[in-house]
Amino acid sequence: MLMGEKAGRLRKIELVEALGLPALTVVFGAQTLRLLLPRIVQYLGVQPGVSTIDMGLFALGVFLTAFLAAAVHRMLRLRAALALTAGGLAVVRLVEQLSTTSSLDLVLVTIGTILFLLFLPLYLGHVRQGGSQSTSRYAVAILLGLALDTGIHGALGTYDLSWRLGAAPLLLVVLMVLAQLILVARTVMRPGIRVATDGGFLASLPLLGLLPFLFLQGLSLQNVARVTAMTGWAQPVAFALVVLGNGGAIAFATLIASRLARGWWLGALGLGILLLLLTAWPQSGLAEAVSVLLSQVATAGLLVLIFAGLGERGDRPGLWRTTVAFGLGSALFALLVFGYYAVYDLNVPYSNAVIPPLVAAILALCAVGAARLLPARVTSQPSQWMPLWIALALLLLPLASWATWHVPRPVQGDGFPVRVMTYNVHMGFDPAGHLGMAALARVIEESEAEVVALQEVSRGWYITGSLDMLTWLSRRLGMPYLSAPTADALWGNAILSRYPIIAHGSALLPMGGARLQRGYLWARIDAGAGEELLMIATHLHDPGEGGDIRQMQVLSILEFWAGRPSAVIVGDFNAQPGDPEIGMMLNAGLKDSFAQVGTGPGYTYASNDPRERIDYIWASPDLTPSDLVIPQSTASDHLAVVVTVKR
Repeated sequence: MLMGEKAGRLRKIELVEALGLPALTVVFGAQTLRLLLPRIVQYLGVQPGVSTIDMGLFALGVFLTAFLAAAVHRMLRLRAALALTAGGLAVVRLVEQLSTTSSLDLVLVTIGTILFLLFLPLYLGHVRQGGSQSTSRYAVAILLGLALDTGIHGALGTYDLSWRLGAAPLLLVVLMVLAQLILVARTVMRPGIRVATDGGFLASLPLLGLLPFLFLQGLSLQNVARVTAMTGWAQPVAFALVVLGNGGAIAFATLIASRLARGWWLGALGLGILLLLLTAWPQSGLAEAVSVLLSQVATAGLLVLIFAGLGERGDRPGLWRTTVAFGLGSALFALLVFGYYAVYDLNVPYSNAVIPPLVAAILALCAVGAARLLPARVTSQPSQWMPLWIALALLLLPLASWATWHVPRPVQGDGFPVRVMTYNVHMGFDPAGHLGMAALARVIEESEAEVVALQEVSRGWYITGSLDMLTWLSRRLGMPYLSAPTADALWGNAILSRYPIIAHGSALLPMGGARLQRGYLWARIDAGAGEELLMIATHLHDPGEGGDIRQMQVLSILEFWAGRPSAVIVGDFNAQPGDPEIGMMLNAGLKDSFAQVGTGPGYTYASNDPRERIDYIWASPDLTPSDLVIPQSTASDHLAVVVTVKR
């Protein structure tokens, strides 16, 4: 009896280790990917002479290092290779948490990403000798890692650990790193680890789907900020939805893993078609919530079938075939990210709406091919429900978030004067490429602005850290918000107001051949004492050549304003005094607040070396601007403009 209990405990310990190491490595890997992409875009991309193509080539170079996995295995052997990649990733993540320099951060997250990319095929080579049971468990561990990462990310309000300073974030990272190092030590000290197991090239090819799977998870399915914006729900509710979906995904994957058979290729085909349909028609509200849940379950089913098939033909020494298949998928990840976001900067002959369905098709093909390798008859395996219980326990995190959640409420004003601000917040990044939400909030707080227009607001872009910056700022400042996406559903303009909003709306502006859609947002605000303020907030076409487009956009805004009193038109106009589009505003009778009451040159861009005045607050003829301030801060790449308007 005692021997049986001891054996049972040992099996549980082995299961924890088998799940824990890949799961925690995926946590570090997912965090590192959310750091790498902003560092490339917001730090490397703003260096002199660096173009969008250059950024894409740098990212591609990083992901092509996945093709080195077989060479690393050959040089170090499996034991040392696993220790280097999994342990090294943890150490790099800890050093990155301590780093406050963007250039060093870029180096660290590049190294961390490479180590993560090398670990994934190496660990498959380790577990492949255990057959489909071991490889399908690896798939479940990946799902568990994503669930854990989303739990941490969502509990922090989508503002990642890496961007936060202080003892508490550092302590959490230290604990995670210690756990990882213990798991690494226990794994590599097992006597059974010798060399990796490979399969035939065609049998290994379905592994190509792993990185596209992670792309889709990062882009949308694990993206709490995106789900918040798309559903319109409070963030804790959106967070709970994603956590619940992860539980359903793990449960479904566990069920499939317990009854593997070749007939699952039909199931893979059905799941692929379902995922294709869900990704091809984005939804909103409740329909979006259902789509997220079904997509999570479908992708989990496809992933576990891919990995189950990989375990059926793993009877060859080495790792080069696995490496080639994984390397192709890794390169595809870089191309997918670049292809998705390049549409906003380059003239490309497609819409990024085609990319999620393309990923769905890739996953379906990989899963169908892998399932065809499974045995004809059902092979039943005992179900391991530990990952599901962990995933469901994570529901405590959104519950705790909900318990402390408060929705900012407007206050009653006393009428004019009203203090107004416009601020291009650059997705939260300063000129050095650091995501500093607290610094942005301090600029707004210290200005004592009562109505704030924001431009370049991101609510979940993968390349900006998957942060819902609007919800974060609204709660920090205690100001209700309006959101008006333009480029897509996650990027655009916003208004924060301390006073009640009576009515609001938005419209898109003429593009005139431009790549990035622009728009304006308006709000009728109850200033109190029976008085109203009409705010029109906008962000016009890029500076430089493009004045004709901006003039068309200004015309649309002026037509909407139509001379109404008690109005301010604010935003980043990307035009300087003397430009024709600025002349159009003056000719319409609007007052340039800075020209009326400002002092000095009034430059608002760039914040670290101001040379251009491109951000404006325009007042209708019946309003008088006063007390204009341009706060000197590098929290964004623009400077804010603040003014008090009175009747």
